[in-house]
Amino acid sequence: MILIPQRLFESKQVSTILRDGNVCILSKALTEPVIEREGYISNHVISILLAGEQRIKTFDGALITVQPKEVLFIPRGMYHISDLIPKEGTFRSLLFYFDDRIIQEFLSTSKITEVSNTKVPDHLKFGVVPTVELFAKALINIYQGDQLRNKNFLDLKILELLHLLNGLAKEQAFANFLFRLTLPKKRNIKTFMEQNFDKPLKVEDYAYLTGRSLSTFRRDFKSFYELTPQKWLKEKRLEKAIAILAQKEISVTELAYEVGYENISYFIKEFKTKVGQSPKQYILSLNRNQLK
Repeated sequence: MILIPQRLFESKQVSTILRDGNVCILSKALTEPVIEREGYISNHVISILLAGEQRIKTFDGALITVQPKEVLFIPRGMYHISDLIPKEGTFRSLLFYFDDRIIQEFLSTSKITEVSNTKVPDHLKFGVVPTVELFAKALINIYQGDQLRNKNFLDLKILELLHLLNGLAKEQAFANFLFRLTLPKKRNIKTFMEQNFDKPLKVEDYAYLTGRSLSTFRRDFKSFYELTPQKWLKEKRLEKAIAILAQKEISVTELAYEVGYENISYFIKEFKTKVGQSPKQYILSLNRNQLK
C-alpha cells in the first residue's frame, strides 16, 4: 500500500514535469501491467489517460474503468486498489495532484449560485475530451524538458486544466463539486481504523485521512479506545501478526509488510517485546509444538 503522490516520486516509471512539494504534474509510462496496487490519495488528482486502461476499486467497493482519452478526477483521502494495463505495449497517463489552495484560487474566479446538498461523489469521470488531450500532449512537449521546469508554471497549468473541465460541465456543476470538496468532511474513526490499521501509515496520515487535525484525531481516538493511537496500532498489528503465524508459513519480511510495518528491524524489536521471542524463534516454537 502506498501514499500517493508521495511514493510516486521514487518510481522509475514516473517522471516529474512540474512540482512544488506534493502539488505536482507527473507523467507515468508503463510497458508491464501493475495489478492490485493499493493506495491512499493524499491530494486531489486529475488523471488524463493517454494510452492503456485503468481499473480502480474504491474504498466503498465501486469499480471505475478508464479508457484512453478519458479524464478522471478523484478527491483526496480515497483508498483504492488500481490495475494499470498497457494496451499494445503501452500505458501512459498525465497526473495533476493539487490541494484545496488551488481549488480556492479557481473558485475565486468562478460564480457559484447554488450549492447542492447531495452527497459529494467519490469521483468524476469525463468522456473522451479532445481539447483536454491536446492540452496534455502540449504540456508534456513543452515542459518535460529541463529548460522550462519552473514551478512558477505549476499552479497556472493546473488552474488552466480546471477551467477547461469547468467549461465542459453544465451550469457550473464542476465548480459546485470543487466547492463541496473544500468543506470539512470527517470519517468515522472507529470504522476507518478497524479496516485500515494494517496499512503502513503514520498517525499523522490517519488524522489527515479521517478529516481531522492531529490534535483532534488524538482526542477523538482516545474517546473511542482509551489508548493513544500509537499504542493501539502496535497492539492491533502485532495481534494480527501472531494470528497470521498461527495460520500459515510466511517470511518475516512478508509478515511485517502484511501488518503495516515497513521497517523490518523495528517490527522484529516490537514483536520480541510483546511475545518474548523474535518472529523466527516464535515460528520455530510453533513448528516444534505441532510436531509433538
